[in-house]
Amino acid sequence: MDFRIIVLCLTFWISPVLASTLEQLDQLNTLVFQYPSQALSQINTLESNVVGIARSDSTRMRLSALKCESYIQLGENSAAINLARLSEARAKQLKLEQARPYFLNCMAQAYANFGDYQQALPLLYTSISLSRQLKQPQALISGLWLRSQLNANVNHNNAAIEDLRLALDIYPDITQQKQNWIWPPKGYLYSSMAKQLAVIGEPKEAEIKLKKALNEDTTLGKIHLFIALDMAKFAQQNQQPNLRDKYTQIARVKLAELGTPLELAIAYKAIALIEFNSGKYSSAEQLINLSLNTFRQEAAAISTISVLWLNAKIKLKQNHEAAGLTLMEQAISLAKENARYSDLKNCYATLATYFSAQGKFSLAFQYQLKQLDALEDETGSIKHIWMSQLKADLSRKEQIAPTTPLMIAATIPNGMIPSSFFPIAIVIIGLIIFVTWYQRRTPQQQPVEPVIVNFATRADNNNALENLLNLSKQAGYPLSLLVFNPKYILAADVPIVIAQLNTKLREQDVLLQQADQQIIIMLPHTSEQGAINVINQLSSTISVWQEDIKVNIGLSCMQQFDNLQSMLKRANISQLRKLKIS
Repeated sequence: MDFRIIVLCLTFWISPVLASTLEQLDQLNTLVFQYPSQALSQINTLESNVVGIARSDSTRMRLSALKCESYIQLGENSAAINLARLSEARAKQLKLEQARPYFLNCMAQAYANFGDYQQALPLLYTSISLSRQLKQPQALISGLWLRSQLNANVNHNNAAIEDLRLALDIYPDITQQKQNWIWPPKGYLYSSMAKQLAVIGEPKEAEIKLKKALNEDTTLGKIHLFIALDMAKFAQQNQQPNLRDKYTQIARVKLAELGTPLELAIAYKAIALIEFNSGKYSSAEQLINLSLNTFRQEAAAISTISVLWLNAKIKLKQNHEAAGLTLMEQAISLAKENARYSDLKNCYATLATYFSAQGKFSLAFQYQLKQLDALEDETGSIKHIWMSQLKADLSRKEQIAPTTPLMIAATIPNGMIPSSFFPIAIVIIGLIIFVTWYQRRTPQQQPVEPVIVNFATRADNNNALENLLNLSKQAGYPLSLLVFNPKYILAADVPIVIAQLNTKLREQDVLLQQADQQIIIMLPHTSEQGAINVINQLSSTISVWQEDIKVNIGLSCMQQFDNLQSMLKRANISQLRKLKIS
């Protein structure tokens, strides 16, 4: 009886403790973004509290996810990467698959903060894919928000807006998730959307989004500070000096709520840029020097480059040419070391403008040439990153689809076939293979199955093509699509024609045959004129098999809001139009 009483007491004690812990974690989710230093302190306290009954595996993993985000908010990117990598591996061991996207997002954000998009993008795409599969809207929103920032950094504004719209659309689904993990404040999503709307020339919509961001209940502390700075920049762009000064002052007041020197340095840099663009060079110089000292102490190379560049611009505006040029050379040297082509481009553009205003046109022209070289390097770098991501995405899908022989072998238990029957089994299998091969060689063949050339067989070809289309849009590269109906070619000859067409295509081109026999060819990095050249090459091959019938290949070129169906529709219309003309 005494034992039952003890168990009953423990039950009544555990329930409120567990409820209290979950409530604390939900509060920490917001606190991590508002006051990350306070949040990290509370997380460390919870982790050190060894009341083990109230600490399930999922609770421990959520604490790790919150801690990882707090490291990101505090600028501790190396610590975030280490924690995320260990926690993601731990989630696999515990079979807590739903936790993995949160740690992948954290790793991706940390690598992006280092400027290492090569590492960030594969992690981000894996996270978004997992979030959809596992129905984790909180992780999906975080992933879409981060991807929108990366797209914005390379001026893919439409792709960034699409991601943000989707994130805002599914934001209400957060409350429907069975277990809470971590998600960004809605104010940050509104603010990010406002920046993109302003870039594409929709200032009224941008202002509405910024006001929504300011009016969110969670817009406190650090969130309030950076949204106020976004509002100040927006007012400055719209030539509203009073409104700009109002929100800049709000941000200055909020500086006292930041908990670390690195957070202050980031805020100082943002305010200094506003002050510089307002012509307040002395104020900007004071703030930028404070920021520069901290970034150097923290060895934050990327932030140091941008601060040196801004400091050099201030010096040049103050007619301190020698000091300005010295700072600019430091920025250029550091940018070269870190392969920061966008920063190099900005530095050379500033110098070209400065020397042009000084009447030194020869020197200005030299820096313009360097600016163009940096732009070319930046474009090449972005192209390489997005193409690497495309290949990685296709590779992952190939690994998901197991081959049929392996599946068959895996279903036969060891010892099912006695060793004495092995010779007979081998003879029977040989006969089956021979009969199948002989039947396939005869003219009376069944309708040809869909064939994919240059593309591993997958369960869903349309998804693969959609992915290729989306990546081309996000990377800003041209893409063309060709369609051809081989109805005038004998069914037995179609595979041979496809094999010959394959020899005319590049490695990255994609050819597949749909169930209705229509052949689709997708040509990445190909403009309309390039696609027309490809059509001419393919037509000469096809005409041999169609005798006197004219070859008719439809063409469509990617537009920003295209999907696979819209491109196919335009290509089919193009094919019909050519048929009518002929």
